[in-house]
Amino acid sequence: MRAWLQILSILVGILFSSSLWATCYRVTTASSLSAAAKSAGYTAADWIGACDTCSGNVGLPAVISLNSGTNFQPSGTLLGSGVGSFLTAATNKPYTANQILFRCAVADADSLYEFYATNGDSTYAGAYTTSEVSGAYYDFVKNVAVRMTNLTTGEYYSRYWKSRKFTASDWYNDGTYIYIPASAFSNVLYEMFKITSTTYGYEGSKRYVDTYTQPRGYIAFKGPGISPALADGADSLSNYSGWYTGWPGAWGSYGSVTYIRGAICQVSDYPARVPLPTISVAELQAGNVSQAPFSVSLQCESGAISSTSASTASAANVAMGFLVNQPAAVAAARTLKLVTSGGGLTWLLDTQYGSKGVASGVGIKIYNSNGAPLNLLPDQSSMGTGNTRGWYAYKDLTTLVSSDTVTTYTGDFTASLEAISGQTVTAGTVNAQLQVVVSFQ
Repeated sequence: MRAWLQILSILVGILFSSSLWATCYRVTTASSLSAAAKSAGYTAADWIGACDTCSGNVGLPAVISLNSGTNFQPSGTLLGSGVGSFLTAATNKPYTANQILFRCAVADADSLYEFYATNGDSTYAGAYTTSEVSGAYYDFVKNVAVRMTNLTTGEYYSRYWKSRKFTASDWYNDGTYIYIPASAFSNVLYEMFKITSTTYGYEGSKRYVDTYTQPRGYIAFKGPGISPALADGADSLSNYSGWYTGWPGAWGSYGSVTYIRGAICQVSDYPARVPLPTISVAELQAGNVSQAPFSVSLQCESGAISSTSASTASAANVAMGFLVNQPAAVAAARTLKLVTSGGGLTWLLDTQYGSKGVASGVGIKIYNSNGAPLNLLPDQSSMGTGNTRGWYAYKDLTTLVSSDTVTTYTGDFTASLEAISGQTVTAGTVNAQLQVVVSFQ
């Protein structure tokens, strides 16, 4: 009998040791990294996790415009969207790509996962779907629904947990430990839609700065010892195993979006393409330009206010602008210092400026009907900032055409390919993109 008890004791001891070995740990200091991991360029730093106020900025417009009338924005209208990088938007303290967040035993390679879900235990941040937009959930703000897409799996976030298994391409293995860096986690497409139902909406003010602290979605890590109860299909209403220190990311609009309600305008007509005549390098160097006219039409609800001033609870001010929507073109213009004191861009550059076969030393200017050059928007992150940022009161750029149930305005503009002062002109193609935007300020 004693021999049997002794063998059992040894067996229990072995199992206990194995259990200790197969445990993952949060990494918050470099002391958790091996010399090999450090030599490979990996780092460590303290991080908080997915607390209520820890989400970053997912790249939404600074203002979400909600019309007060019934002419525009039918159910399902996209109000705004942004692609949130896990590194910079899942937390208000950005990660670096090579920052290690978790360390696990090599033996755990087959049990490491990214889990993601909406905030299922919040009535206003991920508990209830709307039938008006597939995959979207009622938001805290009335008439708004949010939909999030995991950009690695391509699947919508749901109240019910979904997972993605990590593989060797996601981590670093030093032979003893597996290290999970921040770069292993997925980015998100964050979309906001107009809906007619207000069943679960709460906030309906004419002007509301998002101070609702609940994230709309989460990214969690699951491995031995961390978020152990998370499972595919589990309801995030009641299953929040590992929150919040085992969850490295949260998505939301807390502190980054202002909602404005009022009489609004929308772009009703614009050219899909504006071809410019061919021009030689010699002609450009001599000061000649290649130009083409184009027009843009707006429709406005009765009572729409034309102004670049920031909106208030009593005045929903409407402005328009031309947005440079290609990040490479924005970056190139900033590199060449083609910017105003307010951050607007003075030139529209090719979407591949600096690449082989693309003309350099040239750009496109946009002129209004009076021949004055317009500044261009680099993004929609700053509203109420006026002409130096690229915003213009819509009546300053357009003229009244007709009035009925809505009022129509049209503006005439000129796109002009010109040599950039101080730059060497080289031959090549020019293909640039510009987006007409109209928004509350």
